[in-house]
Amino acid sequence: MFDRSRLVLAGLALLLVTLLWGTTFPAMKAVSLHMPPGLMVGSRWLLAALVFAPWVEWRSKALWRDALIVTTLLFASFVLQVIGLTMMSAGRNAFITGFNIILVPLLMPLLGSRLPVRALVAAALATGGIVVMSYEQSSGWLGDALTLGCAVAFALYIIGMSRYAPRHATLAFAGAQAVIMALFSPLWIAGEWLWWGAAYPEMAAGISGVWLELIYLGLVCSGFALILQTWAQARASATQAAIIYALEPFFAALFATWWLGETFGPRAMIGGVLIVVAMVYSQLPDKSPATA
Repeated sequence: MFDRSRLVLAGLALLLVTLLWGTTFPAMKAVSLHMPPGLMVGSRWLLAALVFAPWVEWRSKALWRDALIVTTLLFASFVLQVIGLTMMSAGRNAFITGFNIILVPLLMPLLGSRLPVRALVAAALATGGIVVMSYEQSSGWLGDALTLGCAVAFALYIIGMSRYAPRHATLAFAGAQAVIMALFSPLWIAGEWLWWGAAYPEMAAGISGVWLELIYLGLVCSGFALILQTWAQARASATQAAIIYALEPFFAALFATWWLGETFGPRAMIGGVLIVVAMVYSQLPDKSPATA
């Protein structure tokens, strides 16, 4: 009974995390119109790191080693996602990012698990959904490729979290990730500065108009959501987490419509449904005799 209650609580926590993540797509899209992406992500995680600082076990080598592994994947997913977001709608970015849920079972053989046939079927369904969406929500191939790369990185991050999160205290592990994200961000900012040159300071000045959004992204979507995710994934499997994450694109599309006025026509909606169906199907339990 205790285990079942714990799983229910973990599921509810992951559902709230997914809802908060859904709001980040339109929020980041709105902020990216006023400031460089790297500076946006750096500001967001700096706020989160300051909140977590008191709980970080600064002298724990094991904590920093494990946090570095998963945060490297998290940072890569952010870089690819945010750059891709500048090339497409928030809703489309969310649905392609959601492909990570299907990639989780496809990548589980890296940990010694077998590759289920349903994962291949789900991948085909999701790919078809993305193609259908492409006819209505056109996006350059580069934006799609970057966002798909984000999905791969985040799928590996989900698997890594299920492996390493149970080894550490929730706040300490979440805080270490926030600190590393904040430390990685100057590399991205430096690259942007070199790319845009003298125009960069003027672009960065846009931060003054979106500070409320940055506080929301940093404290709520990064800080609070990471606490919940770390706590929940220490109690739920990667597969259980992934099936709940399937709702993220729907939440993102809903908030993108309300926040940014984005619209989804019939083809985009059909493609989105195919992707979500593929996500859920890929996570259904295998009831074969061998598994039982």
